[in-house]
Amino acid sequence: MGCVSFAHRSVESERPASEFTSVRGRRIHVVDSGRPGKRSVLFIHGYGASSASWRELADELGAGGTGELRLLAPDLPGFGLSDRTAGDYSPETLAEDLIALLDARGIGRVSVVGHSWGASIALALALRHPERVEKLVLMSAFCYADQLGPFHEWTQVPGLGELVMALFYRSNTAAKLALDFQDPDRFVTEERVERVDENLDRPGALAALLAAARGMAHFAELERHYGELGVPTLVLWGREDRVARLRFGERLARELPHARLVVIGECGHIPEIECMRPTARALADFLR
Repeated sequence: MGCVSFAHRSVESERPASEFTSVRGRRIHVVDSGRPGKRSVLFIHGYGASSASWRELADELGAGGTGELRLLAPDLPGFGLSDRTAGDYSPETLAEDLIALLDARGIGRVSVVGHSWGASIALALALRHPERVEKLVLMSAFCYADQLGPFHEWTQVPGLGELVMALFYRSNTAAKLALDFQDPDRFVTEERVERVDENLDRPGALAALLAAARGMAHFAELERHYGELGVPTLVLWGREDRVARLRFGERLARELPHARLVVIGECGHIPEIECMRPTARALADFLR
């Protein structure tokens, strides 16, 4: 279980220093496209992912005439090229990290797009700082206690969580990725599997994943307040999502006072990759 420990130094990277910002004691990597003064959109990736998840979608949004938007895609603490140091990885604390990142970048109000576990952070941010959120997009959201299964229960147990993470999470990457896609033969490529494994091999990666999984215990309290949100919200879901079933999207759209649900057919858990163009169109229409 010694491999489940946090990193004591920053990830080595050839990326320019301008892509990094020190936030509340941790160095955060962020892809920031656009110029100050434009309307801003903050993208929050899912569990085990990084800012790279948004690359094609951001390119499509820019090519589709939304050049008036400034797009920010950070690697959350513990993921991608951001620091993987010990700390609180609950949705509420990560939401505060993102607010500090916006402050450091001189950004006031934003539209927030959250995918899967990132949607729980987007919800926490909108609940704690409604004055900072113009619009909210929740994609294949993983944000309810009812969505947590045996894996998440095991991670809550000291010692057992470390054992499960060390033995289970680092194995069978291709099989786990296949659950994310309606058409795994097309999207679970050798390159994608190697990229995921490379991220998991970085120092501190498993410890950050475990801390984030333990932070999901906050879902039960967080979901009690979803009905208080006054932010215009788009709930976007893949019809064939096997990770976050569509019934949770329907529930979320009912519970949020100002939400509408868009369902994309022949699409699994990662619409920003598997169904990028219809996802981009839905986002562009909503953000306009």
